[in-house]
Amino acid sequence: MRRRIVQIILILVTCVGVVALPHGAAGAESASGATPLMGTLQELVRQLRELRRAYYTQKARDEAEMDEARRDRDLLQSQVEALREQEASLDAELAAYGAQIEDLESQLARKAAVRAVVERELAAFGSAQVRQIEAGIPYKQEERIARLRAGTSDANEAAGLSAGGRLEHLWSYAQEELRLAGSSETYSERAGLESGAAPYARYFRVGQLVLGYVTEDGEEGAVWLDGPQGGRWQAISDPKQFGPLRDAAEILDRRQAPRFVSLPIVLDTSDASEKSP
Repeated sequence: MRRRIVQIILILVTCVGVVALPHGAAGAESASGATPLMGTLQELVRQLRELRRAYYTQKARDEAEMDEARRDRDLLQSQVEALREQEASLDAELAAYGAQIEDLESQLARKAAVRAVVERELAAFGSAQVRQIEAGIPYKQEERIARLRAGTSDANEAAGLSAGGRLEHLWSYAQEELRLAGSSETYSERAGLESGAAPYARYFRVGQLVLGYVTEDGEEGAVWLDGPQGGRWQAISDPKQFGPLRDAAEILDRRQAPRFVSLPIVLDTSDASEKSP
């Protein structure tokens, strides 16, 4: 557009020079051509004005666009600064999270070490308890061992049992064993006699140490004896010993008043000595 304006200005200057020539031999020709030249000159002036108007209009538009571009630039710069601040904040948070992760990994390592020790102790405890139950009186041994293994066996992890669940099983086992140790009872069950018969008998239990039975017909009886080679049922045929056996069952059945009775049982397996409570 500027080039167009310059061209028009040059044409105007040329026209003005032509009009200003002195009247001489060509005076008549200049006079005759003045009218068309003035028209052309006026047209050029009009075009020049339109171009000038268009130039300033375009200039104003360009300046407005430049102002808008500057505002956009300033906005983008402020956004970039905000993003940089966010990046710095995120870097700080990532560093804090990294420190927390390291701390958690350290805690997990310590917990894993403690858990290994606990697992080892639980395994040893479970094995000792199983041996003790198997060497003790034959009273609900499978049920007691199953309750124990529910809290000590590693197979619980595969089944999804948590550490809290295992402790709950162990607590249940300990409570039941304490109840058995401090309680007594009678119950009916078939007894396997040496003859191969299996009559119903009235069993009596005192804690986890004394177990005996008397058949319902009152003809047979036995007590469980502990020994260095393992426990066994000892049949009682001596009338002097059979009477206390029957008395023990009747006392626990509350058919007799409580009193001391002597039973031929072995409680201390270390020296296999017999004791009569």
